[in-house]
Amino acid sequence: MKPFAYLCILFYCLHNFSTPAIGAPADKIPDLSFEELEAMDFDALMNIKIESVSKKEETLANAAAAVFVVTQEDIRRSNATAIPELFRMVPGMQVARIDSNKWAVTSRGSNSRFSNKLLVLIDGRSIYTTYFSGVNWDEHNLVLEDIERIEVIRGPGGTLWGANAVNGVINIITKHSEKTLGGMVSAGVGSEERGVGTFRYGEELAKDKTIRVYGKYFNRDDFAGKSGESEADSWDGSRGGFRMDWKKSETNAFTFQGDIYKGESNERAKDNVVSGSSTASFNRAVKIDGVNFLSRWKHKNSKNSEMTAQFYFDHVSRRGATTKRSLIDTYDIDFQHSFQLGEKQKIIWGGGQRFIVDSFEDSVAIRLSPNSRLNHITSAFVQDDIQILPNLLKFTIGSKIELNNYTGIEVQPSARALWTPDPKHSFWAAVSRAVRTPTRAEDSIRINSQFSGTTLIALIGNDLVKSEEVLALELGYRTQAKKNVFLDVALFYNFYNNLQTREQGAAFAENTPSPAHNVSPFNETNEGSGKTYGVELFGKWDVQENWQLSAGFTYFKLDLDQVATSTFVFENAEGNDPEFQWNIRSHLNLPHSFEFDTDLYFVDALDNINVDSYARLDLRLGWQPTKSYEISISGQNLLEQEHDEFGSESVSFTSGTRVERSVFAKATIKF
Repeated sequence: MKPFAYLCILFYCLHNFSTPAIGAPADKIPDLSFEELEAMDFDALMNIKIESVSKKEETLANAAAAVFVVTQEDIRRSNATAIPELFRMVPGMQVARIDSNKWAVTSRGSNSRFSNKLLVLIDGRSIYTTYFSGVNWDEHNLVLEDIERIEVIRGPGGTLWGANAVNGVINIITKHSEKTLGGMVSAGVGSEERGVGTFRYGEELAKDKTIRVYGKYFNRDDFAGKSGESEADSWDGSRGGFRMDWKKSETNAFTFQGDIYKGESNERAKDNVVSGSSTASFNRAVKIDGVNFLSRWKHKNSKNSEMTAQFYFDHVSRRGATTKRSLIDTYDIDFQHSFQLGEKQKIIWGGGQRFIVDSFEDSVAIRLSPNSRLNHITSAFVQDDIQILPNLLKFTIGSKIELNNYTGIEVQPSARALWTPDPKHSFWAAVSRAVRTPTRAEDSIRINSQFSGTTLIALIGNDLVKSEEVLALELGYRTQAKKNVFLDVALFYNFYNNLQTREQGAAFAENTPSPAHNVSPFNETNEGSGKTYGVELFGKWDVQENWQLSAGFTYFKLDLDQVATSTFVFENAEGNDPEFQWNIRSHLNLPHSFEFDTDLYFVDALDNINVDSYARLDLRLGWQPTKSYEISISGQNLLEQEHDEFGSESVSFTSGTRVERSVFAKATIKF
C-alpha cells in the first residue's frame, strides 16, 4: 500500500499549492451529455436524469433501484480504452480481463466470459448473444467520445427489459447527433494500445435535422502468456457508422443509426486431439464482422402521453472460434406507450417481437443440432407508478410476460416503493422475480472436451433445460445531506432456483470421431439452487472547488446448495467472484488547464480459479487548454509488471493471459 501513501502526500501538496480551477459552478442542472458536468453544482447529483429504471425520464432521486451513471466526463477522465474497463468504477460490478480482447463482466455474481445474468443494451438494442449467452465485447469497441452516459442498474430489470436481466442491466446511451456537430480527430499510441485512430464529423442538414458519421481503427498488442504458454491474443479492427436525428415537428421525432465493423481477435486456445489422449495448445485467429441498423420514432400525444416505436436489425459473423463459423441475425420490433391516469398514476405499457436466425458450421470439438434454427420471443409488459403521497411516497408495480420457444411462457413481476421525506434523502425497497432463459448452446450443443484414456468426455445440451429463476429483495438509500457530499447505499438478498448444472449421464459407445471409444456425457440440467447477498456503497466528496474524490465498496457472498442425490457440477461455482472490492478515484484540476486523475482498485482473490487478489493503480495527466484541444498521457496497472484477473474458459477452450503494465498517450482535436 506504499504507492497509495505516496499518492496521499502528492494530493496534499497539489491541494495546498495549486489554485482553484477556472470556472464557477453551473447555476442550472445540465444533462449528463455536457462535458461541464464536473463543474456543476453538487446538489444536481440527486437530479441526474436517467431512463433505464422505468423506461421514462426521471431523476436519480426518484429511482427505486440501485443505479450508477457513468458520465461522459467520467469516461474522458478515465484510463479506459474499451467499454468493459469503465465498469470497474461501478460498485457491485465484477470486471476481470481474460486476455487482451476478452472480459468477464457481471453484476452481483456468476461471473464468466459468458456471463448469462446481465443484460447489456446500446441505445435500447440488446447485444446479449443467444449462442453461449453474455456479451462478446470484442464486437463492440465503440467510440468512447460518442457515449453520452452509461446507466448501470444492479439487480433485476426483467419487468421492463425482459429475460436475462437477472442481476442487472447496462444501457449504453450515445449522444444525440446535434451534440456532435463539427469535426473531431483523435489518435493514440501506447505500449499495449499500439495505435488507435478516430474521425467523426457532424453536420446540420436542415432545421432540426442533424447527422454524424464516424470511422475508427485500433490495434492492440498481446498480453503476457501464463506459465508455459506464449502470448497470442492481439486484437485489431475497424468500424464506421452514422446517426441521424430529425425532429419533424413538436410531436414527432425520428432517429436512424447504424454501424459496420470487422476485426480479428486472436487467442491462445486448447482443443482436443481426437486421435490421442491429451489436449494441444495452439494459436487461433477469430475473424469478426457485423452490421446493425436501428430506427426509432417518438410521438408525443400531449404533455403526459408519449409513444415510442423502435426497430433494429443486427447481423454478426464469427469465424475460427469454437465453431468454424457462426452467423446470427436478429430482427426486433418494440412499442411502448406512457400516459397519465388521473392525478396520481402514470402507466407505461408495451410489447415486442424478436426473431433470431442462426447458422453454425461444426468443428471436431463442437457441433449443434440442428445447424440452423429460427428462435422467437414475444413479449408484453405493463407498469404503474402510483403517487400515494405526492413527492413523498410512491409505489411502482408491474410485470412482463414473454413467450419463447425454449421454455414457453415466463412471467417477471416486480414491486418497488420510494420514500422521499425531503429532496436530499430518498429511501427505496424492491422485490422482483426475473428469469434467465436457456441459450442455443445449452439446448442443442455437443462439446467434445477431452479424452481420458479411451473415454471421451463430452458436454451435451438438453432441450428440456429450464429457465433459471431469482427472487430478489433490495433496500437502498441515497442522500445529498451536504452540498459537497453524496452517498448511495444498496443492500440485496437473492434466492435462486433451477440453477443450471451439469449432471453426469450413463456412458455409451460411438465410432465418430474415430477411433471407436466410449463417451462419458455431462448433460445440462437444473439441479442447483442458492442465494447471494451483499452491500454496495458509493460516495462522492467535493473536497475543494478543484478536487473531487469518489469511492466505492462492495461486499458479496454466494452460497450454492448441493442436491444430496445429485453428482452435478455447477457451471458458475463459488469462488468465481471476489468477496470484497473497493476503489478510490480522484479528479484534480491543476493550474494552466492541467488535470491529474488517479484510480486505485482492489479486487479480492477468486479462489475457485486460483486467481490471487490484486491492487491496480492508474494515473492520467491531461491538458485541455480549450474545448477544442486535449492531450493526455496515462499509465495503467502501475503497481506490478503483470497479474492475473481471471482463469481460462473451459467451454471455448480459451487460455487466459496476464494483464500487463502499460502507458498510453492520446491527442484529440475538435473543429
